[in-house]
Amino acid sequence: MAKTVVIIPAYKPDESYTALIENLIEDFEVLTVNDGSGAEFEELFEKAAAAGATLLTHEVNKGKGAALKTAITYLQGRGTPWVAVTADADGQHSVKDIKAVAKLAEQNTDSMVLGVRDFKKMPARSRFGNTMTKFCFYLVTRNRIMDTQTGLRGFSNLIADKLLSAEGDRYEYEMNVLLGLKGWGVPTVQTVIDTIYEEGNPTSHFHPIRDSLIVFGQVIKHTISSLACTLLDYLLYLALLAWTPLSAEAAYIPPKAISIVVNYFLSRSVVFHAKPDWRTTTAYYMLAICTMSIGAILIRLCTDYLGASEAIIKLPVDTLLFFANFIVQKKVIFK
Repeated sequence: MAKTVVIIPAYKPDESYTALIENLIEDFEVLTVNDGSGAEFEELFEKAAAAGATLLTHEVNKGKGAALKTAITYLQGRGTPWVAVTADADGQHSVKDIKAVAKLAEQNTDSMVLGVRDFKKMPARSRFGNTMTKFCFYLVTRNRIMDTQTGLRGFSNLIADKLLSAEGDRYEYEMNVLLGLKGWGVPTVQTVIDTIYEEGNPTSHFHPIRDSLIVFGQVIKHTISSLACTLLDYLLYLALLAWTPLSAEAAYIPPKAISIVVNYFLSRSVVFHAKPDWRTTTAYYMLAICTMSIGAILIRLCTDYLGASEAIIKLPVDTLLFFANFIVQKKVIFK
């Protein structure tokens, strides 16, 4: 069996980069990507190549995600099975842990293997941010990843095409891969690794706001598109109540039908990035009819039996249906 490949994307590395390669080259094939570091770093990359690493080069900086995709594409182009481990160039991953992740990746070629850090040993800033993102990640995906920021990952050619399909060219790419795992049907295998930080943690690239927005991006887009359609729906509903003799439940339906059509195009193209087809279109409008019918019934029940205001009761009813709609769209229609 061919040696497992260690992929090391590098942007303006220091001496720890070449030291890592020298410590790996006896047991692994090393594939490194110079991500547009510039002329002043050429000597380091020449040392890496001289030590035995295969060097790929981006003429300009494209980002860590793009570097990883370049390496994966290169391995796929060989046309033979392979197993790879990704490691950071800054020395945050020990050779011992790289070997442990590589062994698990060799044993679980259909899975994504993650080297997860012990949060108790992290600096306070990183511990708080990683804990928050881990919690948010689980809420959205129901996939319990213990360390969403780890760059030490193992995988094989069997899932390479899925990894190449993930969006993003910079640090968001790694998060998008984790977000895609469950939908791709790719299992995760996790193993605890050492937590290594340089003094002051200068190389940490964790951004809690940015990474949380990536995790919740789909929910945020769904919320904004739904709010826009709800505003359109509500204004039309109030206009029908004021200017026509329609009852509350009758006035509920025409605005809802209009907002449903608008919301379908936003959900399909902006939120879930799905291609139009008969299945999704039919399923969406069946959901819309059910939602519209349930909404009208709830409006009538609340006004008749609870004495609720016709103008106000629509808001809590639509809020309840909003959450139900998102779950059905995400899990069934645009899965």
